[in-house]
Amino acid sequence: MKTDFAILAAVAASPTHPYQVLDHLTAAGIKATRSTVYRRVDALVEEGLLRADDGRGESGHLRRALSLTGAGKKQLASEVAAVLQAESLESPLFTIAIESTGVCEAGVADAILRQRMASAARRLTSEEGTLRTETAPSGAWSRASRERTVAHLQADIAWLQRVVRRTA
Repeated sequence: MKTDFAILAAVAASPTHPYQVLDHLTAAGIKATRSTVYRRVDALVEEGLLRADDGRGESGHLRRALSLTGAGKKQLASEVAAVLQAESLESPLFTIAIESTGVCEAGVADAILRQRMASAARRLTSEEGTLRTETAPSGAWSRASRERTVAHLQADIAWLQRVVRRTA
């Protein structure tokens, strides 16, 4: 479940309380309700992926401090790899996965990101070749669309290169 991935990633970023997890998800652009987050946190605790330590906050209210268990870290690492491979670069989940690469074994995220760059580079080469060889006025819309695709691919490749340098 994608909500579980985002919850585990939020807790990995900073051991926190469930209400802060909801704030984190909202800030990342993931829609989740308070009841969903609390229900999933309870389920993740039962599954042994999260540890919840009950304590009192400054106001005296009961607060659950969450942290990842060893099994939670393994699960998160597996899901980070899957998200990096499958999600579009524009996805909030991809961004969360980038920020969570520290839980992966050394080199795993780097290898996946390099594959994504290579794929984008192959597509870029193909699109640029089509632009160069396109002779018939197949339509201004087609050419404009290809030029836009080329610009996006160039930007994606440059961004992935910066991310790889940062995560390596």
